[in-house]
Amino acid sequence: MGKKVPAVKEETHLLKTLIKSGLDRIEEDPKLLDNLGRVGIVTNQAVTNSRFTPCAEILSGILKNSKNSKLIAVFGPQHGYYQTEQDNMLETPDQTIQLQGVDVPLFSLYSETRIPKESQMDLVDTLVVDLLDVGCRVYTYMLTLAGCMRQAAQFKKRVIVLDRANPQGLSHRSESGSLFGIEGNTLDPVWESFVGWYPIPMKHGLSMGELARYFKSVDNLDLDLRIIQGEGYNRNQGYNSVFEHCQNLWTTPSPNLPTLNTALLFSAFVILEGTNISEGRGTTLPFQTIGAPYLKSDALLADLKWIQSQSKGNTATSFQSVQIRRQDFRPTFNKHAGQWCQGLQFHPELSTGKKEAPAFNTFALGVFTLGLIAIRHGESLQWKAPGYEYNTTDCPLHLIFGTDVWTQHFEMLRGLGGGDLANHRQILLESTSELLFKAHFEAESFFEATKFAWNEPV
Repeated sequence: MGKKVPAVKEETHLLKTLIKSGLDRIEEDPKLLDNLGRVGIVTNQAVTNSRFTPCAEILSGILKNSKNSKLIAVFGPQHGYYQTEQDNMLETPDQTIQLQGVDVPLFSLYSETRIPKESQMDLVDTLVVDLLDVGCRVYTYMLTLAGCMRQAAQFKKRVIVLDRANPQGLSHRSESGSLFGIEGNTLDPVWESFVGWYPIPMKHGLSMGELARYFKSVDNLDLDLRIIQGEGYNRNQGYNSVFEHCQNLWTTPSPNLPTLNTALLFSAFVILEGTNISEGRGTTLPFQTIGAPYLKSDALLADLKWIQSQSKGNTATSFQSVQIRRQDFRPTFNKHAGQWCQGLQFHPELSTGKKEAPAFNTFALGVFTLGLIAIRHGESLQWKAPGYEYNTTDCPLHLIFGTDVWTQHFEMLRGLGGGDLANHRQILLESTSELLFKAHFEAESFFEATKFAWNEPV
């Protein structure tokens, strides 16, 4: 007889990851879901474990066999639990979802209400929240969490947050003292909308569990809040391991973030939602591809590369670790649908193999780009009319930035018009850098003020 060949153990890189989410921890210790009473799960189909099994499937199975806990309802955020709705302010209805062979109520938290109704809170004792945030204030899932916490505090319910890695990395200082993971000015609460309830920078550098601790403190909530912390995404590990983990396990958290790179660039180009420049919706790479029919992309590309060369050496202004090239496109829907747009595509270079985060301030990239367009195409550039994320009165660009300072800045640049473009470009570099330094100071303050919310290293 021939020598017996040992069975091949089916084990992939995905399953050998050293980074675990709170959901993975629950699978390892199902007793964490015991004694929760009637449970509502806040999630969507993109939230999975390391084997890509949806959170609702996993938790419903565990709750079915748990002690003194029972699944009562599922709550879905913006875009719907099944993520079928493409754009902002497209509401989803209440439905049912079949889990463990049973039809379970599926309530929408992006409809006539963005928080659970009193009648829905009456059904549950505990809300278990597992949502994939992308590290940017303008992404609404963090406010879905905040709204659930406020309602739970009001109606004396419990909230459990299943934490997971922030795909943009956690805020941290490098060995040289430079701050990474937080970018942009903090929001002035006067510009409140469903992308802004709290004085948070554009890129916040916190995980969902850390955000929950922050919300509880700022709102002074009397709330039984529990965080099921993940493992392996500590601040002292640097960004590279998080990047590789998220890249390997990426699922589309909303329809227009199909890849990790589109999510990384969201905090750069979500500002274009407040303009008539396409942020790439209607293409296969939204937020990684931008443009408009009136854009002269070759000139814009040359300008951006000049700014890139001049802004080296400062984390507040530098965007060195991104390659930029011309990419024309024709959107199939949304802005300029069916029209030829001259545009640009941005290629982040983040998997460096080094612990140190790359020199890539996404917020700086976004405002420099919009500033250059204001100078070169001021006659064609327009701001979106009011009616953005449930604020029907204020300029959407103010709401996205959380201040009117940037809109005023772009209007100043628009006023420069044609003429000596080389001189205008220098004015843009100096004036935009000054605002970016101020924004960086606000980000520094937020970093120091939120240390209390940080996870303990695991």
